[in-house]
Amino acid sequence: MKRHTQALWRLVAVASALMMVAAACGDDDDDTTAGGDNTETTAESTVSSGETTAPGTGTETTATPDTTAPGAAPEGELILGAEQWPECLNPVTQCFTSSWMHWATIEHVLPRLMELDPGSNHVPSPLLAGDPVLSGEGAEEGSSDPFTITYALNPAAVWNDGSPITCADVEFTRQAYLETTGTVGTTGYEDIDTVECPDPQTVIVTFTKPYAPWADLFGGANNYVLKADYFEGNPDIADVLNTDMPFSGGPFILESFDETQAILTANTAYWDPDRIPLVERVIMIPQADTDTELNALKAGEVMGIYPQPRPDIIEQLDQDNLSLSFGAGSTFEGLWLGQQSTTADSAQLIADPIVREALLYAIDRELILTEVIHPSFPDVELLNCAFWVPSIGDWCDTTDYADVSYDAAKVAELLEGDGWALGGDGIYEKEGQRLSIKWQTVQGNARREAIQRLIIPAVAEIGIELVADNSEPGQLFEVRLPNRDFEIGLFAQVASPDPTATTSWACDQIPTEENDFSGQNYYGWCNEEATDLLKQSDETPDREARVELIHQAGDLMREDVVAIPFYQLPLIMAWDTDQIEGPIDLYTSTGYSAFFNMFDWSVKA
Repeated sequence: MKRHTQALWRLVAVASALMMVAAACGDDDDDTTAGGDNTETTAESTVSSGETTAPGTGTETTATPDTTAPGAAPEGELILGAEQWPECLNPVTQCFTSSWMHWATIEHVLPRLMELDPGSNHVPSPLLAGDPVLSGEGAEEGSSDPFTITYALNPAAVWNDGSPITCADVEFTRQAYLETTGTVGTTGYEDIDTVECPDPQTVIVTFTKPYAPWADLFGGANNYVLKADYFEGNPDIADVLNTDMPFSGGPFILESFDETQAILTANTAYWDPDRIPLVERVIMIPQADTDTELNALKAGEVMGIYPQPRPDIIEQLDQDNLSLSFGAGSTFEGLWLGQQSTTADSAQLIADPIVREALLYAIDRELILTEVIHPSFPDVELLNCAFWVPSIGDWCDTTDYADVSYDAAKVAELLEGDGWALGGDGIYEKEGQRLSIKWQTVQGNARREAIQRLIIPAVAEIGIELVADNSEPGQLFEVRLPNRDFEIGLFAQVASPDPTATTSWACDQIPTEENDFSGQNYYGWCNEEATDLLKQSDETPDREARVELIHQAGDLMREDVVAIPFYQLPLIMAWDTDQIEGPIDLYTSTGYSAFFNMFDWSVKA
């Protein structure tokens, strides 16, 4: 059953239907944030929003009339498959890095100030009574007043126990980001001077300087508002919310969570009648690997999945009762190089700029596209910037990596010119150390493991040994990355519409033992000039000036080879049309995942 009159976008399962912008790029949790295997790491990186487009652009759409009035009692149970599974749920600590922590649980439960629409534009969430009001320097021409955002909270907004969501909750949330041991990051929150509450439903946030990415604070891609009185005044929340979320200000309540499943029940006290769930509950079930996930959908064990792309996914899901939707969103995938790796064996190899440059020419990006991506997604093109996507805004400088292609002679020139020599086993050696590097990715991810099988023997032929060292997603994204326990990592990141990359790349965002492993610069890249440029961009609301600053930072990323970008990751939603219906793929292309609006899905009788 349906509630709203809106188009149900459906995409015929044909690879050519996916349209990608030139130089396409993209929280498997591999994820955060800003975000995302999906992401992967949900990177706190962000990109500028473009105009709203329908999922599955370029395909036929079928309008489905709405026949159900708001307020109907929820009925039935959704059973959905989760490709990865979080180890913990705290949205303020490094648990945040798992995209699936958000997609499978928290984003359905916690409220936010601003949110993303299906076109990845920042818009007021149901928690707000209207658009926030910006004033002061950077918002008003010629103003010398402090940069200020004034939010009017919806007076109907309540927690699931009936208590109102107030300005005090927003202020407590700021304190939690700043004072929690091992916080995921303080960027933006530390630039807030005051949060004033002239009344419970008015929030006046005053910054010490202009802050362009303000819409991602307390909301946006993957930040939230917490219930202040639950914590009894203690803003260090590191030891709570790890396996449960005892309050809700969203469409669902998290009833239970463990390693086998998460159960969300309808929050019938939710104040937005358009988002009161149509089902009584949702069961999220983790899938052991990609094959298990696809087989579970084909067998009817789960009703929908949000799978990673793999070469044969269209053939695998070619059943009359299955529908697939594809979209080119803001998720981008590549190799991320750990310049301050804490692994014991080869920690210093990636710190060597010559080694990083050699890897750039040793890994055949075109071969990866041809063999792994193009069989199902022939229009995907190489991503030629390191942390943005060309389909959203103009932050991605598509010239940064445009001159990079596989070049064995270049690899030999770089390494041998720096004193490396081929050993008896065909692998380069220097001062008694072999050029052997561990390669981390998500265990059981068919696409990524296929890339490893393709690239590892290819680079061995030219003298570089890469050794697969894969982990379960929760271990990789919530433990190994925050502890910098990786050398090169293959995963995706999920971007928000704002281009800020400060939390992911600034020098002061490197997690260390001294800062309780706070921050999201897991790569250990420290370039003071780039850090200054990124922070300047955060303080520059003027779009044209900000583009120039972002491009300058991107140039330094390329110069230092902080990453080897691959492509904008095709995003997929697949579901059983015999079991569920609704606007199921409306959010496929967003950083929220296609599950975001599952409040609007219903079970067929």
